Amino acid sequence: MAEKSTKEKKITIELIPAPEPKFGRAYTNYALISHSPWDFTIAFCEAPSITNLERLKQSGGKVEVPNVIEMIISPNFMPQLIEALKINYERYMKQHGEKADEPSS
Repeated sequence: MAEKSTKEKKITIELIPAPEPKFGRAYTNYALISHSPWDFTIAFCEAPSITNLERLKQSGGKVEVPNVIEMIISPNFMPQLIEALKINYERYMKQHGEKADEPSS
């Protein structure tokens, strides 16, 4: 009788995002982050610009903003996400520095 091999084969998988996002693209300038014992939730929203100050005054300082998308994230994935954001932000600052906040002409 043939003996079964107990060696495990190592498989490497590279995930490549599709060129077009599944839900399209949207601008967001505000995020609300919360968590439960099982996951993290990041709600990406579009907050009003400061030029909309009159609307803010009329609302008593509370304005409902469009919730663009909510992302539910596994706690196991959070350290990788935080590290990727940190690395990319550092690269961004090296390339653009403080000038990034200035409006383009």
